[in-house]
Amino acid sequence: MKSLSLIVVLGVGSLGAGIGLIVAADRYGWIGAGQPDEAPGARCVHDVEARGCPFCHPELIESLGWCEGHDVAEALCTRCNSALIPAFKAQGDWCGEHGLPESQCAICAAGPGSGSAVSVISAGGGGSGEPVLRANRPPSAECPNAFATVVLKSPEIAQRAGLTVETLRQATIEESIATSAQCAFDGDRVAHLASRAPGTVAQVRVRLGQRVAEGDVLAMIETSELGSAKAAYLQASTLVELWERNLEREKRLFEQRAGTEREVLDAETNLVESRVRLSSAAQHLRNLGLSDEDLERVLSERDTSSLLPLRTPFEGEVIERHAVVGEVISTSEALFVVADTSNMWVMLDVPEREAARVRQGQTVRLAFDGAAGRAFSGEIAWISTNVDPRTRTLAARAEVENGEGALRANMFGRAEIRIRTIENAVLVPEAAVQWDGCCNLVFVRQTRTVYQPYKVTLGYKRDGYYVVEEGVPAGESVVTQGSFLLKTEILKGHIGAGCCEVHPGAEK
Repeated sequence: MKSLSLIVVLGVGSLGAGIGLIVAADRYGWIGAGQPDEAPGARCVHDVEARGCPFCHPELIESLGWCEGHDVAEALCTRCNSALIPAFKAQGDWCGEHGLPESQCAICAAGPGSGSAVSVISAGGGGSGEPVLRANRPPSAECPNAFATVVLKSPEIAQRAGLTVETLRQATIEESIATSAQCAFDGDRVAHLASRAPGTVAQVRVRLGQRVAEGDVLAMIETSELGSAKAAYLQASTLVELWERNLEREKRLFEQRAGTEREVLDAETNLVESRVRLSSAAQHLRNLGLSDEDLERVLSERDTSSLLPLRTPFEGEVIERHAVVGEVISTSEALFVVADTSNMWVMLDVPEREAARVRQGQTVRLAFDGAAGRAFSGEIAWISTNVDPRTRTLAARAEVENGEGALRANMFGRAEIRIRTIENAVLVPEAAVQWDGCCNLVFVRQTRTVYQPYKVTLGYKRDGYYVVEEGVPAGESVVTQGSFLLKTEILKGHIGAGCCEVHPGAEK
């Protein structure tokens, strides 16, 4: 009888201990860490199959991992699992315009890996005004989320959720605007050279790529127009000499009373007319490209040859050559293209939203794939007054020295237009910033279990970091990986399985 009583007592004790372990396991999250055990097909309050609802079972967010294709937690990816869409809509977390949850929309929200999308909101948060980056929108004064504290039940919860933190640091950075860049020849130092008279190419004196000095002869063109023009010039010069001598003779005769005044006047008239014809003939030769030295040589050598020299107007390089000996050419055909490559133009396409910040004289840093490992710099010399209606960009031009010839026309590259230098800027990682619908938030770790959201005003973004204009000081530790889960916590009011608590109204 005593043995039977002992067995009953031991059995009741074991049952009580088992129940206690189950309660404790459920209390501390040891039960339910795997897949939920609802009946297959059963639907939850979010109109999703209960076994796969991340709102009812947020442990799925950790257990299913990350969707690399869409850069979001696999359990929250509506593109991989469209059945989740009704649940997000029921939570009011849906962007109907782009067919994604508002918290994940890379166009309308600053979710994980975003923060640079544009929405048209005014500086005061209205629905009109200049386009403002969502990440740069000032926080709402009525936002209640900044007054909620997330309290984890144990430090192990943070470890299991994969929360990582980073301490905010200060640095001096240069704010710049990134644009595309395309190299071009200096428009004032590139010449398409054609013959000034129709004819035949008699000589070609330069090769493609050859360096030439100002005044060098590129080719000789045989043209009958030049021979006729030289003959007319020689004839006009001879007539001038003749009428000059005749005028002197008529003046002497008039002084000796052997001639009349009328004869003197006729001689003066003929001299003036001959000088006009000489000037016209000389101008015709200049129009054909002859210099004053060439004109003197025509007179001294009585030259009537029909070979017309084609000269370069400045020092440069022959970048195109189309002249071939024996080819009949016209004045509309470019035989050579000569460019001075010591200075190049770089054409920039500035986004329309950044156009107001670009000024002449600003420094531009440049990098080109065709000149890898080399950096170039120049200054903005011209800004267009016209925005391209197709690309919505504003054209600008920088001038860059190219003494070593590394830059070549039509090379593509990247440009950074320097706007200003920011001293002692507080930098927050992009991954730490979350958009809650009206404000940008970062979660500051107060203790190993307490996380406080802070509203922040963000400025310039560079290399994965934002400049904090206002909201959180340097030295604070903010959550980076896992900040999305904390945002979900304060928006939904719970994260499930009793792992943490939200205390609304808690002051920062």
